[in-house]
Amino acid sequence: MEPILAGIPADGDADAEAVLELARDGVTADLLGCLNDGDLIALSRYGFRHAVIALRRGSAALLRDALLAYAICQVVRARDDRDVMVGLAVYYFVAEQVGLVPSDLFDEIASCLPDGWVPDLLRVFGAAQSITLKAFAWELVQTPDGPDFLSTL
Repeated sequence: MEPILAGIPADGDADAEAVLELARDGVTADLLGCLNDGDLIALSRYGFRHAVIALRRGSAALLRDALLAYAICQVVRARDDRDVMVGLAVYYFVAEQVGLVPSDLFDEIASCLPDGWVPDLLRVFGAAQSITLKAFAWELVQTPDGPDFLSTL
């Protein structure tokens, strides 16, 4: 298993950024209905890659974009909540590291999404007090380029 930045290509970042620009004023059903598999892959990759970049740069703005990208992808893919929580642990950890209150960040992103189980999960997960990387099968590792995350699954 490789750390996130070594294992996830950046080739779809521009596509993900285009979707995020459309989502600035809120994620609508129309926007969600227009997303194709390529968009969802780009959003998922962007979300994880930019969580790491946000950690390295100490950037709350990058983390917001990263979490929104991840959340949009989850709304469309409707994955199991346990799988979503594994991913959310990274964003929770980075939020703390860049000086954000996780519950505030997760509430902000949830409010951008249409009603459903994903925004509900964001609010509950963000409010939790016992979130650790280890509990969700992640390890913070140091690479030559800076900190990154490694799945321990």
